[in-house]
Amino acid sequence: QLLAVSSPQNLDGCRSMRLLVILYVVISMSIRSIRLCSAFRMKRSCDSHQASPNKTPRVASSTATTDTSQAAAASGSDPPPLYIAEGLFAVHKPLTWTSQDVVAYIRGLLTRDAKDRGADKAINSDRQQKRRKKPLMKVGHGGTLDPLASGVLVLGLGKGTSMLQSFLEGDKQYVASCELGYETDTLDAEGKIVREASFDHISSLEQVKEVAASKLTGKLKQVPPLYSAIRVDGKRLYEIARKDSDKAEDVEIPMRDVEVYDLKVGSELDEAVVKSGVVNGRLYREAVKAFQAEADAKKSEESLEKDESTKQLANDQGGKKKGRRRNNKRQKEQKPKLFDEQTVPTIEQSKSKLELPEFSIAVKCGGGTYIRSLVRDIGYELDTVASMTGLVRTKQGPFVLDDALTKENWTADKIYEAIRQSQDRLE
Repeated sequence: QLLAVSSPQNLDGCRSMRLLVILYVVISMSIRSIRLCSAFRMKRSCDSHQASPNKTPRVASSTATTDTSQAAAASGSDPPPLYIAEGLFAVHKPLTWTSQDVVAYIRGLLTRDAKDRGADKAINSDRQQKRRKKPLMKVGHGGTLDPLASGVLVLGLGKGTSMLQSFLEGDKQYVASCELGYETDTLDAEGKIVREASFDHISSLEQVKEVAASKLTGKLKQVPPLYSAIRVDGKRLYEIARKDSDKAEDVEIPMRDVEVYDLKVGSELDEAVVKSGVVNGRLYREAVKAFQAEADAKKSEESLEKDESTKQLANDQGGKKKGRRRNNKRQKEQKPKLFDEQTVPTIEQSKSKLELPEFSIAVKCGGGTYIRSLVRDIGYELDTVASMTGLVRTKQGPFVLDDALTKENWTADKIYEAIRQSQDRLE
């Protein structure tokens, strides 16, 4: 029809005729494609209706489950609940574990217990949890403890997770071991030394006590550590620091309002604190230094081997350079773990007495207070530098060290019993 309407008399030459022919072909192909798509959709719809009998077992299974539930209800036996108890409880976080490591371990333990009891089948959510990529059991913690810290970690199970915010903001108590003369980038034993200063002018512990009592108690303006989870410009500080340590030094960390209710300086660690696990800063640094020297030597050897293999690959046109790069990247991402809770160097009970430049502090504070920053500020007020070498959280809210379940007691029965006991305490 287009060709009939567009006669040669009305077109400007042969070029316009070609364009019209092309347009006609494109329109024809488009119409044909639309028809094919429509036919394909109709066929799929028919196939799905024909395949509906295959879905019958699912319906039957659902019906069977309903019948079973009704039968169980008729017989007076209720299906096992997902949670035997919901609420809060405290665990003792071991050294070298992150707070999320503890959460994941407890969640896995309780999930296995629920499945062994058949509780995951009692609710029709197992398939939904997989689809949503959410864990079956809800577990969370009420305030992060660093890997090189031990002590009380409050966890919430089920409905208890909604109660954790008050523990993030609530009062806490800590005992920390400290050392004058050096400051690390992380402000604890884990980091590398970035500043050193003389402390010869500090002759007695009384000087430290005086500064702590007069300058670092009450409501304070505190600068958090560079290696912390605080966000600046949408990124966490520790992410910025790990990506580019030089650039991280230029990051302006906003001050925070914190409150220190009580700060006591001492020269001895309590037995319960030592038993909880306090990192021996000197031994830890020596071990890290030795490990680093060994790692540097190994890296140097690998670099020489890599240079030789690169030369060989340059002569090999087929080469496996790409594959080697992927392997190298994979190895680089796997960071070796220096210690676990059994091998990390700790202070022994026989060596719990400290002498300058080492000392201890016992802190009662509000939420959001960084003990690492507090130790750093003690050093600054004494006209030197200082770092925290070990940390134990002795109390969080109403929970104390004696309430915290140690790792050997992390079982489903004892966790549920701890939740019941904590409910009585919180009421």
